[in-house]
Amino acid sequence: MVHWEHRYLLGTMVFTIAGDVVRDFEEEYEAWSWLEQEGWGLVAIEPPDPVRPGACKYYFKRQRPPEYLTKASTTETRAAVKHEYREKR
Repeated sequence: MVHWEHRYLLGTMVFTIAGDVVRDFEEEYEAWSWLEQEGWGLVAIEPPDPVRPGACKYYFKRQRPPEYLTKASTTETRAAVKHEYREKR
């Protein structure tokens, strides 16, 4: 199963979907560069609120790196036993 991580960019700050600040940058282009280098892909853009204009909110996702995955399933290796059918004589 594929596991995804999600983030959003608002101005110069990168947040988790829960709203926790992950990182703050001096410039918005530095935030974009960091997200790209970390493997994040843009998935949606939320335009500014027309009533309260502000910055767009950019949503990103990436596949969770394998070292963070819990073992969801274990693969067992079993020896195959050759079964022979013999006819009675």
